Amino acid sequence: MKKYSCNGLRYTVNALDADSEFCIYEINEKTKEFVYSGDFINYELDSELSLLNDTLNSMLFGDIDEYYKELRMLPIWVTEVGQNSEMSISVDEFNEMIENNKNTSFYKHLYLTDCKYLVGTMQNLLFAVEEAFIRYYRTISISYDDEKYSKDEGFTGTVCEMSSNSILASSAVETYFTKAYSILDIICKICYELQFKNDDYSRYRKLLSSSKLWGDRKKLKLYEVPNTLFEKCTSICTIESIRNEIIHNGTWELYPKIFTRYKSGQAKERYLLFPDIVQGHLATFKNRRHFFSNRRKINDILPEIHEEFKKRLLNTIKIVNKDFFT
Repeated sequence: MKKYSCNGLRYTVNALDADSEFCIYEINEKTKEFVYSGDFINYELDSELSLLNDTLNSMLFGDIDEYYKELRMLPIWVTEVGQNSEMSISVDEFNEMIENNKNTSFYKHLYLTDCKYLVGTMQNLLFAVEEAFIRYYRTISISYDDEKYSKDEGFTGTVCEMSSNSILASSAVETYFTKAYSILDIICKICYELQFKNDDYSRYRKLLSSSKLWGDRKKLKLYEVPNTLFEKCTSICTIESIRNEIIHNGTWELYPKIFTRYKSGQAKERYLLFPDIVQGHLATFKNRRHFFSNRRKINDILPEIHEEFKKRLLNTIKIVNKDFFT
């Protein structure tokens, strides 16, 4: 199996080691199955997200048995049209169907499906975050060794590589932060729906949270609750800061570089640098926001952010599932 080490190098190993430093193991090359220390939280997140759907069911129907009884009788378009690419029904046809089925039960199920779509979206985003996290370490590990240095047994030093591979590695990190921030938007929307409950099912209406984003979180009861995403902390501020820089200004470095440290002609480490952060925000002067004076490596920082982000997300969903908004 392959081992992707925190130092940015790839090794072939026969078994999982008791590593002191972070690493990722590719335990099945065909299915691209990976494991790393702390990844058990992914299973807890899956479980709590499934429970979140039940929380939404209870919010609207109370009696879960009654909900599933009605669900079995619903036409498939109620839960699929407008959200599933297998359905070829147009928006005008959908509108006509709703007009022909003016029924409180229909409107409830339409609304509930729209809420559950948010949960499904968050599950997809979590998968994308996980994929980008792993892809970063895989990408930097396959950078080539420059023969000018690797064949020189006397060479010790650090060189940088600007290539398509360095752009791909940078892209993986940018994807990570933009998708993580999208999760913040979605959890904010879900909490809005639970806190400001929709009690009007006389028509099919927009979600109350349709215009709400992460910036609107201060109105939520969960705001500043300890150990949740809504508590102010450096990791969440960093996710916000990096995401905003990527979305509004394109990238955090004009020419992404993979640094390779050689010792006696052997590659000992590969990494990208993380920009200077001050209290969770990019160090900035006038128009300049890309300073790298701290020489901190993405390899070292990303696992810390990834772990804290998922722990806070899990705690947030657990609190919501414990009838926090009732």
